[in-house]
Amino acid sequence: MLAASALLMSVLLCTGIGTSRADGFMKWNLGLGSLAAGWLLATLRGWLPDVAAVAAAEALLLTGFCLQLAAVAEFGQQRVWLAQWLLPGPLLFVALLFLMRNPPAFAALSSLACATALAGTATAARRLASGGAPRRMLMLACEAGAVVLLARTAVALLLPQSPSYGAATTALEPVALIALFVTSAAASIGFLLLHRERAETGLRQLAAIDPLTETFNRLAFLGLAEAQLARARRSGEPCALLMLALDPHGHPEGRGRSRTNDRVLRELAAVLRDGLRAGDLIGRYGDEEFCILLSNAAPAAVLEVAERMHATVAARRLGELAPPVTVSIGVASCEPQRAGALHVALAYAEKALLDAKKQGRNRIVAAPAPTPAPAPTGRARRAA
Repeated sequence: MLAASALLMSVLLCTGIGTSRADGFMKWNLGLGSLAAGWLLATLRGWLPDVAAVAAAEALLLTGFCLQLAAVAEFGQQRVWLAQWLLPGPLLFVALLFLMRNPPAFAALSSLACATALAGTATAARRLASGGAPRRMLMLACEAGAVVLLARTAVALLLPQSPSYGAATTALEPVALIALFVTSAAASIGFLLLHRERAETGLRQLAAIDPLTETFNRLAFLGLAEAQLARARRSGEPCALLMLALDPHGHPEGRGRSRTNDRVLRELAAVLRDGLRAGDLIGRYGDEEFCILLSNAAPAAVLEVAERMHATVAARRLGELAPPVTVSIGVASCEPQRAGALHVALAYAEKALLDAKKQGRNRIVAAPAPTPAPAPTGRARRAA
């Protein structure tokens, strides 16, 4: 039953992931297959020669746990050497052949080896950068399995000469097998949920990122900018908005022009990202326009950032075009305390960008300070 259940879990995982290959997924399924074979051999004791069946069953269980350790490490982009998940099983099999006449030592060695593999999987899960509840589920399941195996090790080491050793092992073996199956099932569910969470995160990123420039698209930028301004409203930090657009250039006509524009936009986005701090936001606002929200930026510093970007773009020879590609930039201050601060700043930055284009392009224009919001009337104050 345990073997059939493990194979069923493998099939369900394949159906849940919906792909033939994923980060660590193939290794995890191979591990389930190895565990199923180990549990099957363990139930066939008496039908097969004990020396081969029991030692092979323990070796297969260890191989399954090592494969699952490698799967979690691969999922988290951690390094696991090939020998770490291929060699332990065969080595344990050879060692157990020499311990068949010493059942306590046999049980202690096999249990300790499997417990070490499960503890390693829990450690690898703990090192994952994200995962939340699925990561904790996987970690706790592996730790619980390791505790069960350590209890089996303790019985083998502490009670080898005790008259109650045979009764203790007879009672513990089925409990240990069932506990290992339950923890393996919980760990498999946790691993599946980790993959699903990563897939959902990837879909959210695809929905928020412009594929050409790898910056936020307009909708995502506006949402993130609103959230950032809300934080600035609480902290009292000044913010500013830059609206930047490519100046018209003598690109070739037709499909060649489209390819040239795409290359220039990609390179321009890379230049702009390199010139920003970790807390700044950049998004593609139009076909050839970008918006940048500078956080905690004084007015003088904002102009310095704009001038540095303007000079860097001209010096980089984007797209290897001659004459060099230039940009026009509109600068507007942003007052987080003001109602509709983002939309007001966008309107001022767009007006400044339009003025830069009218004045001959290839320049920076700073918008005047936004008009102060009208003070509430007496009736409005009473209503508030």
